[in-house]
Parts: sequence; structure tokens; C-alpha cells
Amino acid sequence: MVRCEQENCGWVAIAPSERAAWRQYEEHVLAEHVESVEADVPDGHVQVRTDDGEWTTMEIEEAKDGSGDESPE
Repeated sequence: MVRCEQENCGWVAIAPSERAAWRQYEEHVLAEHVESVEADVPDGHVQVRTDDGEWTTMEIEEAKDGSGDESPE
């Protein structure tokens, strides 16, 4: 079962297959948990919102494994 792990989000996929569930999850995340910002982000980096609501720029691998220092740049 595919569930959204965002805090206070109870979304759960209802799909005929795991592949379809992941597709639904992707659509859900883009619709509900992603926002566009105007910022110059270097190649190979992403912006991530920290627990305190600020944005920080980090390398993609840091964002994937959660090892960013979470200090705004």
C-alpha cells in the first residue's frame, strides 16, 4: 500500500496495481506538496523546505538521504 508520509497527510493510493499506486502518489505529491519558487538553483542542486519553514539549497544526494545541514543558504 502506498501512503503519503508528509506530516498530517492521510492520503492513501487506491489503485489496481503497485505501479498505478506509485503513479497516483506522484500526482498527489505534485498537486498537494510541491510549490514553485523563483530562485536560482545551481545544476545538481534542489531546494528543500526545512522543519522551520525556511528553504535551503542542497545537492540532490543530500536531499535524498536527508543529510543536509538544514541551514538556509
